[in-house]
Amino acid sequence: MKKISFLILAMCITLAIVLAVEPTSAWFEALPLANSAEDAGKLAEGHFGKAIRLLKQENFQDAIVEYEKVIKLLPKSKIAQDAQYWIGQTYFRMGQLDEALSIFEKLIKDYPGSAIIPVTQLMMARVQQEKENEKSRAKRDATSDKKVIIDPKTGVKYTKTKTFTGKKDVIQGTTGLNLSPNGKFLLHGNLVIPLDSGDPFELVDMPTGRSTWSPDGKKAAFYSKDAIWVIPVSPETGQSTGPPKKLLDGKYRFGSNVSWSPDGQKFVFSSRDEEFTGDVWIISVTDGSLTQITSTPERELAPAWSPDGKTIAYERKGKKLSLWLSSVDGETARKIIDSDYRCAPIWSPDGKWIFLYETLRFIRLADKKEYSLTTPEEVGAFFSWSLDGKKMFFYHSSYDYRSVLKVVSASGGPTLELGRGLMLWPYEHFWSPDNKMIITEGEDKEGNYVLWIIPLTGGESFPIELDVTVTNPIPLCLSRDCKKLLFSVKKSDGTEDFWVVPISLKETRTTGPAVMIFKGGQRGRGGSSSRSWSPDGSKIAISHEGNVWIANVEGGKPVQITKTPEVEGWPRWSPDGKMVYYIVQSGKGNILHVRPASGGKEIMRLEAFDDIAWSPDGKELAVAFKKDQLSVISMASGKTRRIADLKDMGLTEVYDLLWSPDGKNLACVGYHIEKEQSGPIFIIPVEGGKATEVATDDKGWISWLYWSPDSKWISYNSDGNVKTRSEGTIWEVDMKELLSKGKKEQKK
Repeated sequence: MKKISFLILAMCITLAIVLAVEPTSAWFEALPLANSAEDAGKLAEGHFGKAIRLLKQENFQDAIVEYEKVIKLLPKSKIAQDAQYWIGQTYFRMGQLDEALSIFEKLIKDYPGSAIIPVTQLMMARVQQEKENEKSRAKRDATSDKKVIIDPKTGVKYTKTKTFTGKKDVIQGTTGLNLSPNGKFLLHGNLVIPLDSGDPFELVDMPTGRSTWSPDGKKAAFYSKDAIWVIPVSPETGQSTGPPKKLLDGKYRFGSNVSWSPDGQKFVFSSRDEEFTGDVWIISVTDGSLTQITSTPERELAPAWSPDGKTIAYERKGKKLSLWLSSVDGETARKIIDSDYRCAPIWSPDGKWIFLYETLRFIRLADKKEYSLTTPEEVGAFFSWSLDGKKMFFYHSSYDYRSVLKVVSASGGPTLELGRGLMLWPYEHFWSPDNKMIITEGEDKEGNYVLWIIPLTGGESFPIELDVTVTNPIPLCLSRDCKKLLFSVKKSDGTEDFWVVPISLKETRTTGPAVMIFKGGQRGRGGSSSRSWSPDGSKIAISHEGNVWIANVEGGKPVQITKTPEVEGWPRWSPDGKMVYYIVQSGKGNILHVRPASGGKEIMRLEAFDDIAWSPDGKELAVAFKKDQLSVISMASGKTRRIADLKDMGLTEVYDLLWSPDGKNLACVGYHIEKEQSGPIFIIPVEGGKATEVATDDKGWISWLYWSPDSKWISYNSDGNVKTRSEGTIWEVDMKELLSKGKKEQKK
């Protein structure tokens, strides 16, 4: 202990000397002193997290500064290696390719045995490819220079009033976004965003959701830890002026924003607790007293207090959706309209209209006339009225919720996004046999549904050209050798015909005529998973009318291998091509059935599981039993051996279970007990041993795992907010002009 204390003291003295010699260093000025290794670790993690947020905002230079702080704090550590890698990634995204290459080369030289090396080598290949192509990957919003937009459909004028870039570009959606009463700040969750000078800051040091200003701007209400809280706020600075106060004891759960009374003494909310699910309540900010407004068998949601303080509007969810008004004492209630769509209400400042922002509809209360609006896509979504009530504000985020194709080395290290800039749906995707390309679903620039061929090391991606004689072919999936493509053609009666056509990945097109293999298919359960290629590419298992059929890719009559009253879906071939399993859904859960691919007596039946996966030789099945264990079952003997206990891994369940082609590991996505979220990806040795977590840097919703043929990589889909434009923007429109030009009367 004395040695450690002496070393820490020596480090602090050395740091003080450096500070005295180089007082202009930005890093040293911003970096707090670490009193222990534990403190250094916490500081490093904090800087790393901040760097990730800055990188997502494309605030590249500040992100690099934060990553450098991590390296200085904990040199040679794993987090320092990750930081150095992401500095290279940042230079790559900035288009500074030589700098990126230098960073990656140094990383490989300094840490030759690290798990970060595979993805670093992959990035080096991508940088070299980028240098050859001399293309920038930076995507800029085509409308960023427009100050005014005239809607070509209506002639309504929209004016850009504010842009958000760099540190201020933190708003990833309009849900819960609201403007302060004095117009100086935006409030989004836990973040306060100044509209003039200053960077965003946190409202309170705790996780928050659905934060809402009081009418005078002196308080804010928010949800946190299954409770509603109120915190005092300065209207001039937006900062809290005291500690948060819990109004409810945490036995409730909550959904939509609270809505304040005009005098700021109370607010109305919709309860989601077990006893009073979906009832509307009023709570006093002063003493926490509760008043129940609705008590019906249906669910009442999204209540909103009228500007005059006399009425509460809310959505009722029964057999149909409807919009209702109630007096604040709950004594009287009346229905305004029935609706086919969500009708979460927002009052206009004059109280004459109710706006349903999710569907852009206005309801005039005087006569119940309903008007629909159209707005240009570039202006985004409505979030507030101006202070005088004459204008409406719309926010267009620089982020879109996207599905992203990523890969991660099975040995660990950072994840890598593929096909950046493309519109992809990488749910079901396919590796080329040489491990160099991934083929996945997506859209081309014209919005056509295509299969993209994406090189792993970068370079241009290409869609597979479907040169077939049938109309409107929809590409579905590739054979294991990537030489044949299954596609469908939907018909007017709701059925679809299945076709197979030969393709060439090298030529990115079809290379022969298409053959119809199944006519009049009706999808059972499983959707896109309702068909499966045999390992040799000669047959396809299809779920049709609740039964499993086997179709020959050369054509001919399909063979029905199941004939039961159950609905059977998700057929999958065993790797040896001798068996097919399928799943039946029941009220008690999924039931697995295994049959010979040629038909005949059932081989195995299994219940109470989350997911299953074939071994590469088809001799075993890996099974994740519900909230229990991960095991392997022998197909020959039926004997079971346990591989891992889910609770020991801190998981309640796993999904996307997949056996590596070399037979050594299982991959899956876990659902955490404490975090209550999916991810990361777990690599579990089949013969026993400690599970390894990979893709830990990905905070999206992870799904659809696929191993590369050489078992070195895992590709997957990640759903989350992705920055696709250079800036977030606020647009305003005159309410009278919008109602006069942009409305279309629907019904009375």
